[in-house]
Amino acid sequence: MMVPHGSRLLQLSVYSDVNVAILGAGVAGLYASYCCGISAIDCAIIDSSMIPGGQCSSLYPDKKVYGVPGFCNITSREFIGKLTDQCFSFGCKKLFGYTISNISKDAELFVINNDIKAKYIIIATGIGNTLPRIPQTIEGLDTLDPSTGFLQHYCMKIDTYKGKEIVIAGGGDSAVDFVIDITPIAKKVTLIHRRAEFTCERAKLNDLANLEKSGRLVVVTEHSISKLEEKNGKGTITAKDKNANEVSFDANHVVFCYGFITSCNATFGLESLGLQIDNNLIKVNLNTMETSIENCYAIGDVVTYENKKKNIVPCFFEADRVVRMIKNKE
Repeated sequence: MMVPHGSRLLQLSVYSDVNVAILGAGVAGLYASYCCGISAIDCAIIDSSMIPGGQCSSLYPDKKVYGVPGFCNITSREFIGKLTDQCFSFGCKKLFGYTISNISKDAELFVINNDIKAKYIIIATGIGNTLPRIPQTIEGLDTLDPSTGFLQHYCMKIDTYKGKEIVIAGGGDSAVDFVIDITPIAKKVTLIHRRAEFTCERAKLNDLANLEKSGRLVVVTEHSISKLEEKNGKGTITAKDKNANEVSFDANHVVFCYGFITSCNATFGLESLGLQIDNNLIKVNLNTMETSIENCYAIGDVVTYENKKKNIVPCFFEADRVVRMIKNKE
């Protein structure tokens, strides 16, 4: 991914003061920096990674992005490149490769690692630490060789599956998006879902039906993977229905798209200042995006509120809303 350079990107010096510190350079944090810039609000964006993009860059750079207004056929990598160009066009300070361990208060200012002081902070750190959700009851899990790549989760490059036989487990948007992305280049794809109905956006069901008609996709519903066997980098995947009837498939890779088990790593000691957490997510006031701490805001996948949906689109209105609230206070 190309990252903008030159005078538009100003490296933040340690021991600096800023008006707004944005913690996290994923989609939400990047757009918040744009909203600050266009509103002439001094800001800095801070991330432990050396590159912007959050999940889009680290988990699925080759996945196509769906649902973002104005884009019909764009990968995460391309989308983040365009978003980064836009968001850093106002000279936002940046500090990449910087790990935050603690945030405290000094009078009215937040103090980050005893290095950086900010009047406002915007937490945009995403889903935090992640582990792929894989049922541990599956027989044979403990015998698989992780170095072969036979067992995978939704964190990969699309070209890995070119000309390969793939089994995908899942029935939500991630699983269905992945099927739609790789079926045109894979030799054969089998989608296994434990329920009769898929939980993805309904418009995608037509794409599934068309792929199934082409003969390159096999859809197996009301079955759950029960056993994995691997030999010489290829394996057999066995699935059972509720009556214990079995079906088996040979494949080069089995990919679990059951989501991730996450833990919020974005509190930075703010609990001692009264930060409220609900099921590893930060509680915010939807009208302001403010947390339970005054002048501390949170946006993106790290927050929770009624009817919150984790995808890219809410990041934009949440970032715009929080920056407008800050602008109104100034």
